[in-house]
Amino acid sequence: MSAGMQTKGQVVWRTVVAIAAVGAVAGLARLAGVDLTVAALLLLVTVLVVATLGFAPGLAAAFVAFLVLNYLFTEPTGSFKIHRTDDLVALIVFAVSAALVGWIVQRLSHLSQVARQREKEARLRLDLTQRLLGGTDVDDALHGAADALRELFGFTSCRLEAGGPAPPDDENVRVEAPGVTLLARSETELSGADRALLEALVAGLAVSVDRLRLQQEVRTARLFGEMSRQRAGFLSAISHNLRTPLTAVKAAASTLLASWSRIDPEERRELLELICDEAERLERLVRNTLELSRIRAGALEVEPERVDIADLVQLAVRRLRPIARAHRVRLDVAPEIPEVSLDVTMAEQIFLNLLENALRFAPPGSEILVSVQPIHHQLVEVRVADHGPGVPPDARDRIFEEFQSAAERPDGGGTGLGLAIVRALVLAQGGSVRYEDTPGGGATFVCTFPLAAQPTGARLT
Repeated sequence: MSAGMQTKGQVVWRTVVAIAAVGAVAGLARLAGVDLTVAALLLLVTVLVVATLGFAPGLAAAFVAFLVLNYLFTEPTGSFKIHRTDDLVALIVFAVSAALVGWIVQRLSHLSQVARQREKEARLRLDLTQRLLGGTDVDDALHGAADALRELFGFTSCRLEAGGPAPPDDENVRVEAPGVTLLARSETELSGADRALLEALVAGLAVSVDRLRLQQEVRTARLFGEMSRQRAGFLSAISHNLRTPLTAVKAAASTLLASWSRIDPEERRELLELICDEAERLERLVRNTLELSRIRAGALEVEPERVDIADLVQLAVRRLRPIARAHRVRLDVAPEIPEVSLDVTMAEQIFLNLLENALRFAPPGSEILVSVQPIHHQLVEVRVADHGPGVPPDARDRIFEEFQSAAERPDGGGTGLGLAIVRALVLAQGGSVRYEDTPGGGATFVCTFPLAAQPTGARLT
């Protein structure tokens, strides 16, 4: 409710209070036996105080104070007659001064109330803007706005409806704007200024709601676009990487079946090794694809246990020996490595993906160094370093994203999922992973794990 909006009952009640205050002060002054000057000062102060209740109470108080001052403190007392001209002039000056000062005080009080009201309105506008620009749901924002408007205008009930015009109800205040309708009940009739302010607030709210809807539509469109892009990239990468090993396996198997007796043992061994390597490649592709599906579905559950991380690294190296024949894999494990709380399955997947990535990029005959060492008695760090081409500076921010590195591989293989899965699984166990340049050229991937279990959940971003 605005500052200038008062009911007739409130005006009458405040006027009675103002008159009663003047009478009480006059009675006390009469009992104290003060003279005309002191009584005039006391009554003037009283008028100033009650003037804050409004113009009508202040004016009534000034008039009553004039009469009381004349009747009780001006000679002859007990009568409204005035024998001395000086007393008449003093009473007239008192009445004019009391009315004028009372009006000024009431005006200042009114302006103060208006300023507080405008401050509340400004805060309301700012709050609504922050709610909507901050991405708050439309229904939540409208509910909060209705509560604020109910408090601001003194409504007994208030609600805001989004969409088309709301059906008629028992509310006696209705304000419509494109897309938003306000329905409220008020015990008093709104003034013109209050009505204009309410319409402006609802119109501004409607504009903000419309903007929020557009932003949500844009975000939804971008999300669908990104999903479509990732789906297309995923299908393209999977189909390409399935076709290549399957073609190789089929060709090698067909050659063996058709010409087994005419192929010397060394060639047969090479064809069988090719079939084994391509089958291993298919197995890794299926494993990464299934792991990605589990991560996206939020189906991963971290089950940490105390393990020797060096044993897990060595196990991963042994599992990849069939594809590491052309490389030298060296382990550098610091003595007295403390046990770490890890999910064994996830940790094995992390080390397999990192080693596979290094083997794919490192040139034949080069060394791949896998080191394990404690850090500050609270962390364990695992490094996988190769001497391949490394990662270009402009691609390092994207190296752990899906499908980012597939096109950059020298052999054109891989789906670009391995490092994305590594990042998700490391973060799920409270660890971190980063890229560094290998001294002398190449790529080094560093995984850091806390000694105590700190599962945070796996996700891809």
